[in-house]
Amino acid sequence: SCKMAAGMRSGFVLFLAFGISCATNENEVSSLIDDLFDDTDYNKDVIPMLKPADKTTNVNAINIAVGLSMIRMDLDPTGVLSATTWLRSSWSDFRLQWDPEQYDGLDNIKIPSSKIWKPDLSIYNAADFGSGSFEDRYSLDQTNAIVYSTGKVLWIPPLPMKADCNHDHVLPSTDQNDPQGCNIKIGSWTYDGFHLNLTAFGGEEYLDLGDMSKNSPYVVTSQEGDALQTTYYPCCKEPYLSMNYRFTVQRAFAIQDGEKVFNKSPEDLEKLFEQFHTKEKMKTEYNVGE
Repeated sequence: SCKMAAGMRSGFVLFLAFGISCATNENEVSSLIDDLFDDTDYNKDVIPMLKPADKTTNVNAINIAVGLSMIRMDLDPTGVLSATTWLRSSWSDFRLQWDPEQYDGLDNIKIPSSKIWKPDLSIYNAADFGSGSFEDRYSLDQTNAIVYSTGKVLWIPPLPMKADCNHDHVLPSTDQNDPQGCNIKIGSWTYDGFHLNLTAFGGEEYLDLGDMSKNSPYVVTSQEGDALQTTYYPCCKEPYLSMNYRFTVQRAFAIQDGEKVFNKSPEDLEKLFEQFHTKEKMKTEYNVGE
């Protein structure tokens, strides 16, 4: 019938328009990536500083925001903390700017982080190196980064890490169920503060605990805050910045004969995790019951 034919023509036109729209968007992304990386000979090994570092201030330094979200943690008797984390990081790369109007309104792209420059962040008190370590996974990670037309880069890769909680003193013999002090210190391995100015992601100088698993063998019971530190070494006049997260952990449960044996009651743990999801997560000490 005429109505059926008209409907089929209308459907075909919509399908064709949708196909053209998708193809156009895909073409714009491909075109933008070509323009950003291939046509400009983008060098991912060069720090994106507009000017050389100043000799006395950080006026020309690139700002790197760093934060750490804890997902799961465990602590062995030697004081080595094993953790699953999300590293939160953001910076600006002037070489990755573009005008969205020239690319059909495209204002951000998702690309493998291996294609762009990344700060050389390291765990200063790492307990392991080599294959599978934080250093190894960080350098080889393929997790997509979001790049905005302003040149802002947002990269939040999931990364494992092992930190030596007691690298500067001998670990005393203590009950594994007692609270244990620990720290995780993150910073650039080579760049001083006149090249790379470290800042707190979202302005928070604490570990983010909002996404922590309720089945984590250990939980955070207190934090010191004020993680951002500046250090000067005898050799050099330049400052070196780091995020030194200092906190206390306590065993939530252990596995004995294939079953959970709780160190804290499930009710107390539920209350603790509720605090992680509220403004109280910024407190220096959490109420974990008796």
